[in-house]
Amino acid sequence: MDSFGYVLPALMLMGLLGSAVFFEREHRKTGAAFFLAWFVPGAGHLLLGRPVKAAALFLILAGLYVTGLWLSGWRLVSFDDNPFYYVGQFGSGITTALGRLLAEPKAFPRDDLPSKWIDPALLYVCVAGLLNIVVTVGVFDAVRPAKAPEAGGEKK
Repeated sequence: MDSFGYVLPALMLMGLLGSAVFFEREHRKTGAAFFLAWFVPGAGHLLLGRPVKAAALFLILAGLYVTGLWLSGWRLVSFDDNPFYYVGQFGSGITTALGRLLAEPKAFPRDDLPSKWIDPALLYVCVAGLLNIVVTVGVFDAVRPAKAPEAGGEKK
């Protein structure tokens, strides 16, 4: 197991605790939502009171991630498999951290599936992580008030 399996959960925990200390009082909930969204896809939106969006994001990202793991024989992407996919998967948060701590990091093709399916499997795991980063940043949009329409009609 690589040391990044220990570093990633530590970074998440420090960020979550740091959001209570370093963010201004009115922004602490948003800071906590940011790190919770990294922990578990959709958790930040759930904290901000958007349960339907949280459930949809979780189902989509978890489904993509689990599909990739299933295709790769329940193994995470190793640095030897593909260094870019290896880095991308860490956006999936706690699922990747647990996988790094509990599983063999080297992905391998399943015996019952064609070996050429390993590349899409690695891609699915990576894309799930990268999309979770986008969702995580989206919590800042979730707390921003909508702009009121301008008075005086339409612009030309």
